[in-house]
Formats: sequence, C-alpha cells, structure tokens
Amino acid sequence: MPLEDKPKEDPPSQQDGAVGGAADDGSTKMDDDTNINTHELDSSGEGEVFKRQRINSPKRPTHNVSPGASPRKHATFEELLAQAGIVTNMALAHEIVVDGNFKLQQSDFPENSIEKQVKEVMHRAFWDSLKVHLEEDPPRYDTAVSLLGEVKEFMFSILLPHHERLRAQIDEAIDLPLIQQQAEQEILDVMHYANFIIGIMSKLCAPVRDEDITKLKEITDVIQLFKEIFRVLELMKLDMLNFTLQSLRPHLQHQSVEYERGKFAEFLKTQQDGLELTRKWLEESAEDLKTKVQQSTPPSTTATASAPSTARPGLVYGPAAILNHGYVGLLKWKETELFPETMTMDKGRIIDLSVQLERAVLLASVLLVTYTNVGAAIAGIQGFPSRLKHHMIVLLEGVKDYSTVMPNIAEEVCKEVNKCLQERQAPVLTPEIQEALKAQVIAVGDKQHSVHQLLDSRAESFIRMIISQPLTFDPTGKLPMGLTTVERQLIELSKQYARLLSHNRAVFGPYYSEIIGKIIQPA
Repeated sequence: MPLEDKPKEDPPSQQDGAVGGAADDGSTKMDDDTNINTHELDSSGEGEVFKRQRINSPKRPTHNVSPGASPRKHATFEELLAQAGIVTNMALAHEIVVDGNFKLQQSDFPENSIEKQVKEVMHRAFWDSLKVHLEEDPPRYDTAVSLLGEVKEFMFSILLPHHERLRAQIDEAIDLPLIQQQAEQEILDVMHYANFIIGIMSKLCAPVRDEDITKLKEITDVIQLFKEIFRVLELMKLDMLNFTLQSLRPHLQHQSVEYERGKFAEFLKTQQDGLELTRKWLEESAEDLKTKVQQSTPPSTTATASAPSTARPGLVYGPAAILNHGYVGLLKWKETELFPETMTMDKGRIIDLSVQLERAVLLASVLLVTYTNVGAAIAGIQGFPSRLKHHMIVLLEGVKDYSTVMPNIAEEVCKEVNKCLQERQAPVLTPEIQEALKAQVIAVGDKQHSVHQLLDSRAESFIRMIISQPLTFDPTGKLPMGLTTVERQLIELSKQYARLLSHNRAVFGPYYSEIIGKIIQPA
C-alpha cells in the first residue's frame, strides 16, 4: 500500500549541503532526478568532515506571504500543521514507522459526552426497533434484511484479496434478493444466517478471537447475538488492519522518509519562516558545543570546523557533533520552550526518554552513595541493586519533584541494607551510620550535587556515543564508571533514542545541513 506521492520540490542552492540521512540499514536514499553535489554529515561518527553525496535537499521556500495570512507568532507547530491540513497523515505515517509496537486501537467518545450519549441512544433505538419488528405477528423482517446486508458488507471489508472463494461463498449464502423474498413470504430464518456468519467469522478471525467466537455460539437471543456479532467483527477488522500495517511496515519505512519530507515541505510553503525554532536550536547547540570544546582544549589546539578538536573523547566540534549535541540537549529541554519544528512529532517520546534518563541517573547516584558509605559489607551481594532499584522506582512512579520522596527513598535504602546484612549474618548499621547514609541519599537527590552532576554528565556522554554510532553498534561493556548499576535501563533508552534520531536525520537531514553549514561557514 504505497504512501501518498509527494510533490517534487526544487532543491536549494547550498553552501555546504545536507546533514546525513542514513537509514537504519546504513544506506542513504537519493533522488535519481537530482544531480546536485552537496555535503552530508556522517551520522555514524562525531566530527567527521563533510562527505560528498547526491541528495535531494529541499530548500526553505521564499514565497511572499502577506502579513494578514501568517499565523500568530507563538502558535505551536502542531497547531500550524493542523491549519495547513497536513498533521493527520504525516503524524500517522511517522507513528507507524518510528514506533515498532504501533497498533490501531478502538476509539470511543469520552464517557458522559453528548456524542457518546447520542450514539448510545441511536443504537438502542435500532435494536429496540428490530426486537419489536421480530416480535410482531406476523413478524416484520425489513430491519432484519437491512441488518444482514450490513453484516455482509462488514465481512467483505475484512477479506483480503486472495479470499476469493470465501467472498463467493458469502455472496452466495447471504443472497439479499433471496432473503427479501423469504421475508415477504414470512419464512426468513434469521438464526440460520447468524450461524452461517459465525462459521465464516471462525475461519477469518485471529486465534486471539477464538474465545469470542465460542461465546457467540452460546447466545440464543437473536438481538443480543447480532449485537455481539457486530462487536466481534469490529475487533476482527482492527486485527486485520494491524496485521496489514505490520506486513507493510518494511515497505513504509523505505517510503516514509520522502513522504514525511514532502509533507514538511508543504507545511513550509504556508509559513514565512517554518524553521525558526530549528535554526535557533542548532545555533544554540553550536555555540554551547564550541564553548565546551574550547574549555577542554589546550590554547595551542583550538578546534575548527576543518580540523575538529579531539582533546576530550566524545567531545569535538564539527557538523555532526553540532547536531548530536543538539539531540542530547533535547533530553534536558525546558518545558517552557517550544520544541524545534523538525522534532515536534517525537516530542512525547523525547519527554518520556528524558524522564527515564533522569530516573536512571538518580538510581545510579543513590546506589553509588550507598555502596560508598556502607562499603565492603554489601559489595557483591546478589540481587541487592535490583531490589533497591525496584523499591525506588515504585516510590518515584508519577512523581515530578523527586525531592519530595527522597526521605522515603533514604528510609528504604537503610531498610534494604540492614536486610541484606542480616541475611549474611553481619552487624546491621548503627543509628549514627544510618542517619549519615540517609543524609547522603537525600542530598544526592539534588541535581546540583557533585555526584549527581558527575553521573549525569557521564550518562550524556554515553548517549552521545550511542547516537553517533551505527544502529548495529553494541555498547555492552562501554558504560562509564558509576553507571553499571543501571546498565540495562541506560542502554535500552539510548538505543531507543538512536533509532528515533536515525529516522529524524533521514527525513530532515537536508534542512539541518543547510542550517549548520551557514553556522560553521557564515556568508
């Protein structure tokens, strides 16, 4: 099922070219119609020099837009996309490709909403009407005939193209002209058709719906039976759609880069400056990175774009480094600031990952302080870190201000430490040591605490390393000191972020390249 064709855009005249749009398999998509030499940042390594690539690099349009037609200055990107009529298809395509667990879900109106009440009233009226008609003497079958026609169409919508025999079987069995004649002659057996429908449903349904089919066979009331038939058919249609999405995902992944880029280009045509926030984000990233590199570089080896500094591992100044530094910075984004336009589709995921990162750093900080204060008495105890992390995660669940629960965490730390010591028949902590440990645990919850800051910086460096490598890179054993207690959590969120950013680079790389090129080599 191919994605909607996007209109071709005239490529921009660039000074420096396009930021790397590497696909997950490491390949780079190129437009056969374009023969422009541009530069691409290598997303698989920090500080790499530009690589020559032929790539379609859309330019921010310079259409004249009248002031009256421009949206309000501080409208969110989502609002602007909605105004341009673009958001739904682009967001859906992005979700399908980026989220490997994406599934369509049944939707309903909010509880107690007017829409839900109207829907329920209409459905109740239909089923009540059917019941009254069937109970008349003689029965009236016009509503039942209409119902069977709807079920037939519903079943057709679930069939796949290769289900030709089933389609013919359904068409022959649910013969509406014949059913109409039976209704007129008052010999229509509705339950006969219901049993046929259930038999077809049992052949089409996924194994997860077998129990629902079994329950259908046990219902004897015709009204309740058809209510349940429609309910199960809706679930089966959802199953079929999700199966189709899963089957098409590899194809969609190849198509989505050009599709999303084209949709974004359509959005840019409606704006005077649709990349304002993205430009500001990358400019700030470049400035912050340059400052940090200069601070870590001896005076005689100042970093330049043409000769990236390598004074400190993982921290260099160059096109790819600027982008990756900006990506890492998104994990510490201020809630009051608007997200860059090119990252808005992933805002929710990035916020979730930032919460996971913050929690992982806190867990590692608490464990480091605990081991440092208690010493060899708990070193090497199997399962101790896991149990303590589990208790801390429970206490942190749904909490935004961690300082409010740090006293509880401190109590839990002392409790677990004493429990482990007792299991090893070792002396428990004295009251004095417990109070000192509690104070240290509470203190390390402050983000300005030296231990917290150190582990946070190391976690950022680790994430920067992961997103700078190919997706096949194995980070096992490369975790900085102090973070091994949260190795699984940190690797998992880093790899998840890397996959998300790989797609983002592929879609918006040309825009990033143009912006970063002007930052490094201003006109």
